[in-house]
Amino acid sequence: MQCFSDPDPQTLLNEQVAALRRRVAELEQALAEAQQPGAATHEAQPDERDPGLLASLFAAEASGYVAMLDAIPAMVFFKDRHHRYLAVNKAYAAHYHLSADRIIGKRDEDIFVEEVARSYRDNDENIMSEGIPRLNVELQWKLEDGSDGWTLENNVPFRDASGRVIGMVGVVVDMTARKRTEEALRSTEADLLAIQSRLLETIAALSTPVLPIEHGIILVPLIGHLDTARGSQLMEALLQGVERHDAELVIVDLTGVPMIDSAVAHHLLRTVHAARLLGAECVLVGMSASTAAALASLGETLEGIVLLRDLRAGVRYAMARRKAMARVHPMAPP
Repeated sequence: MQCFSDPDPQTLLNEQVAALRRRVAELEQALAEAQQPGAATHEAQPDERDPGLLASLFAAEASGYVAMLDAIPAMVFFKDRHHRYLAVNKAYAAHYHLSADRIIGKRDEDIFVEEVARSYRDNDENIMSEGIPRLNVELQWKLEDGSDGWTLENNVPFRDASGRVIGMVGVVVDMTARKRTEEALRSTEADLLAIQSRLLETIAALSTPVLPIEHGIILVPLIGHLDTARGSQLMEALLQGVERHDAELVIVDLTGVPMIDSAVAHHLLRTVHAARLLGAECVLVGMSASTAAALASLGETLEGIVLLRDLRAGVRYAMARRKAMARVHPMAPP
């Protein structure tokens, strides 16, 4: 006993495509015969009243071709030379939330908003007038109900037996989700860059903290590698701290800085001198041997700069200095 199974969908699709090709060949043959000497001639330009070969094709074999087109998962449409829709598959109609009978026989201006219809018409006219396919074209669509999105189109001109372009076929893929994902990623990237910028500002502020430890006394502890960029940041933070806290004494703790080069050492001395111009005395504490060597190699005088072994000595000096100044100026805050 023989057992029969349903035909494979791909096999059915191949058979329908083959049938479509045979029918096109028949109509092209008929057109070629009609164009033989003695037969009625056709104008080079398509007549608006003439449905044309492509329209005749779909009118004659509509039911079979529609079934074949509906089996294709991508959106497919056919247009004649006058930009009228001759056929669309189920995926195309469903994408735009329209029934096929509201599309067939219409032009883009009957379906889409004006600016979108114009862009579609211009794109399709270029294809049909030049006779050159356009592949991977991104187009934006928008309907009267406000729905919108993006499509990726592959459009190919359709020719008769004489080579004249009589219409076009388009295969369309919805890329709205991808475009919106890309826009969301760009927005997220911009937000991340803004967050990164704020984090860098925060890190910069934390890397050169200015801590008030007593009225008129601030502490600037430095940790890690001190390069030229951080040297500039040190000067800015220190001078702002002097102004903000009305500081008379600044303790710069170098205990956490293993070494500095001569360029940074020079920048450090400039910072100390700039603080003196604002009326603040600087105390450098916790200096390593390599940092001391870098300062000494500059050949600049260290006169007026207090150098102490560690932070405890620096705080003790600052507090004693603060009391001495209070005795000299008894009206100053304690």
